[in-house]
Amino acid sequence: MRVKRETAGNAGTHWDARAYQQFSRLRQRPINELLERIELQDPQHIYDLGCGTGLATRLLAERWPQARLHGVDSSAQMLEQARCLPIKASWKQCDLLDWRPEQPADLLLAAAVLHFLDDHQRLLPHLLGHLDSGGCFAAHMPDWRDALWYRLMLETLNDGGPGGTPLGTPELRQRMAARPLLALEDYYRLLAPLTASLDIWETEQLQVVDGKSPVYDWVKVSALRPVMQALNAEEQVRFIYHYLMRVHEHYPQEEDGCTLFPFKRIFIVARV
Repeated sequence: MRVKRETAGNAGTHWDARAYQQFSRLRQRPINELLERIELQDPQHIYDLGCGTGLATRLLAERWPQARLHGVDSSAQMLEQARCLPIKASWKQCDLLDWRPEQPADLLLAAAVLHFLDDHQRLLPHLLGHLDSGGCFAAHMPDWRDALWYRLMLETLNDGGPGGTPLGTPELRQRMAARPLLALEDYYRLLAPLTASLDIWETEQLQVVDGKSPVYDWVKVSALRPVMQALNAEEQVRFIYHYLMRVHEHYPQEEDGCTLFPFKRIFIVARV
């Protein structure tokens, strides 16, 4: 099997906004599922945390056109795309851990961002503290730490170097093996004392994706970014080559040319 070798420049260390939009229809589906569970009539101040290219912000604008929308993201590349949307919103480049709202929020939406951050035991109560009375916190988080493609990534870091040696530093391999997400029961125990209503659930969607390497194309713009940032150019090439070999073996194309890509997510809707 021939495997395309991507250069370090292609792998990049910045968010690739255009590549992230490749699967926008599938990425939008969990946002729709989340919005269906939010029971707010007329929220005034809505913050889209980790807004990226504004995929969720646009949906928020459609549902609550009179609300004041605020998109927050750490990536200038993502916000550049978001500012092109035909919606009325303010955009702020900021690390989420440093963010503070200008006004107490009626709705905090965090779509596919909190799984990148550690210490949810402190982070989530902190975010709930930014809500106005009756306000709502809504989040969905990819739960990928037990996923096959993630295990293949860890294996490649462990033996993708010359002669089967590890790639990157021990700190990188330890960090990527860590699991920041909590069990559903632990999210309940954490948030129930702080909320008036709480809804927590998990889904697994069988995503059907197209392309020569669609699983890699999906994860390279999100989950693999910390790996690419930590490896030098030579290590990046070795990692991508060996990782693609593994992914193609374990995620073969179906007879119709599509690839089956199961994907789990955790959802939380909490009202204070």
